[in-house]
Amino acid sequence: MFTPSQDCRTIGDLLEGHALNVLEPGEASAVRAHLETCPDCRDEHHCLAVVAAHLSSLRKALAYEPGRQQSSYLPGPARCRHGSRHRCRRHGGARGAPATSLTLSQWVSRLAYVR
Repeated sequence: MFTPSQDCRTIGDLLEGHALNVLEPGEASAVRAHLETCPDCRDEHHCLAVVAAHLSSLRKALAYEPGRQQSSYLPGPARCRHGSRHRCRRHGGARGAPATSLTLSQWVSRLAYVR
């Protein structure tokens, strides 16, 4: 069974930051050097870099989307089969609580920097 080396574990903790270009220069240099010699970490980094590129493209596209409206309130509770608007045990808890107003673009931006 393959057990990653201590170097792989250390570099693995930095791969997300490297894919997002948010590492300090010394850390980025160490990651690049390790990726030259480790195919497993290189494969993992490639997958993370693809996701980071897609997030960046999505963030840019959403920033320029004309006419997008924000909703700051979640929809109210759905009606049960018998027509009442009370909380129905079968269909989950109460909804309709105020939500934090967050655009999809802001949400994607925040996700891109979560480790």
